[in-house]
Order: sequence, then C-alpha cells, then structure tokens
Amino acid sequence: MNTLDALLAGIVADPLEETRWLVLADWLEEFDDPRRAELLRLHQRLLATCCEPDAHPERADWQARTVELLSAGVRPCVPQHALELPGAVPLVGSFVPPGSFLMGGTEYDSEKPVHNVTLTRGWFMGVYPITQAQWKAVMGTEPSHFKGPNKPVEQVSWGECHEFCGKLTAHLNGVATVRLPTEAEWECACRAGTTTHYHFGDVLNADVANYNGTYTWNGSPKGQNRQTTTDVGSFAPNPWGLFDLHGNVWEWCADWYAQYTDDDRTDPSRDTEQSDDNTRVLRGGSWLNVPRSCRAAARSWFAPTYRYDNCGFRVCFRLD
Repeated sequence: MNTLDALLAGIVADPLEETRWLVLADWLEEFDDPRRAELLRLHQRLLATCCEPDAHPERADWQARTVELLSAGVRPCVPQHALELPGAVPLVGSFVPPGSFLMGGTEYDSEKPVHNVTLTRGWFMGVYPITQAQWKAVMGTEPSHFKGPNKPVEQVSWGECHEFCGKLTAHLNGVATVRLPTEAEWECACRAGTTTHYHFGDVLNADVANYNGTYTWNGSPKGQNRQTTTDVGSFAPNPWGLFDLHGNVWEWCADWYAQYTDDDRTDPSRDTEQSDDNTRVLRGGSWLNVPRSCRAAARSWFAPTYRYDNCGFRVCFRLD
C-alpha cells in the first residue's frame, strides 16, 4: 500500500479524526497537485460550517473557489472503493464521512422545514447513477428508453432497484451490503457541505447539468433542452467526486414519503414503515424537469411500482 492509499484508508477507519484530512491535504500539497490540497481544505471548511452558514459569510468565497477548481478538472481526493459486478463491470463509490448538515428547503411545503440532521456512520455513495451496463451485468435486462451503456438506467421501479441491490449484495458474497440511500444520505452527499440550491451555487445552466433548459428560475438562463439522458459523468462533480446529482434522472431513495418536522434528527430513515399514501421518494430532478425541481432539497414521490424514462437510481454501500 502506498502513502496516499494508506492515508485514505485511515480516513475510512477513523473519519471523525480531523487531523487525518489535514495530513492528507499537506501530503497533496507536497507530493501531488497543490490544487487538490486547496480543494480538500476548502471542502473541509464548508463541512465544518454548514450548520451555521449565516455566521460564516466567507463561505460564499470558499464555495466559489471550490466550484472553480472542480470546473477546471481538479479531481477531489477522497477515499473510493470499486465493487466488481458480474462480467468484471466496476461500480465505484466515494466515501462520505459521518457529520451534520441542514436538510430541506423553503420552496415547497414538502421540503419544509429546514432541520438539522446528523449521520453517525460513514458510507460509500455511488459516484454515478447506475448505468445501463451495470444494470445489465446484474439483472440481465435492458429496460431503458434512451439506449447507451454509459447512460443511466431508467424505466426501473423502486421494487426493481431494491431487487438489484439484493442480487448485487449476494454476488459480492460478504464484501459489501448494497442498498438504496436514505433521503438524508442522498441530500448530505449531494450538498457536500453547501447550503445553496445546487452544490455549485444558486443558479443552474445547461453547461453544468442535464435538465429542461427551456425554463428559467432564480436567475438561471435559458439553455439547451437535450430531451434525453446523457452519459454519466458528463459534467463536473461535487467535492465528494459524485456526478449527476442535479438532473439527468430522478434517483429512487429507500424512504417512504413523509412530511418533515423541525426536530433535530439522527440517522433518519423511513424505509421500514409504510406511509398512508404508499409512495417512495426520488431526488435530484431529471432531463425532463425545470431548474426548480433539480435542487438539492427538491423531493418527488411515486408508488414503488412506478417507472418512467426519467427515473433511475444510485446505490450506497458499506464494506462488510
């Protein structure tokens, strides 16, 4: 194991020890790309202040510089792990450590009130939505309307996504347990320490995400309406190295839909209790949706049997 791999493995083993991240940044400064070190330090500042953003007006400058670095192609340095699917097809996850963040928004009643959430365990989040190649490797079918091995799989129901996770977990034979993320895990991973509408700011344009650019919102300019999914990873990632969190396809989560409360929550999950209206939640918006629906806080929900060509998913896992 080389030095970088050892530093990253140490973070996974003890993610709450902040000095590990600082040591990693120092190593990147000296032996890798100083811009990666800068990106890591900026991200750590955003994470440390995200529950009290009004007390830190400098956050706007930190976020702007973070977006600039990511847009320039600087690669986030975070722990990652690749699972091997049938046929040696890889599925890569980025490690998201435990921590607290402000969940929710103020645009629709379904996302109110904004409340504090703490997640006590780290997890690996799929770098991309599940692709058609990955789906075929596990399930042996090709359900998508917009064909392409590197495009996200769509026209899959919540139940089928749950079945995918079970089959992949069985295939891995004790290496990892694969599942759908909870809403809290999804939003925490998407925000990556930010409190803006999108992980890159408050304005959306067609150069940074695949959505219906015919519509404008909150200063977002009119742009391209591609009317199809795009290959995963076509746009810049967030600081965790996660792609396609805004637009492309809605992503199924584990939870049943329920209204938020203003209570502080720890490890919230509604995946074991059925709600009255029998619906599961999706996050992130899609190629079909307007900018307002692609925000980090935006929620949609459908019956678990629903399938359409703008609905896909990504998975998360912990190593067993």
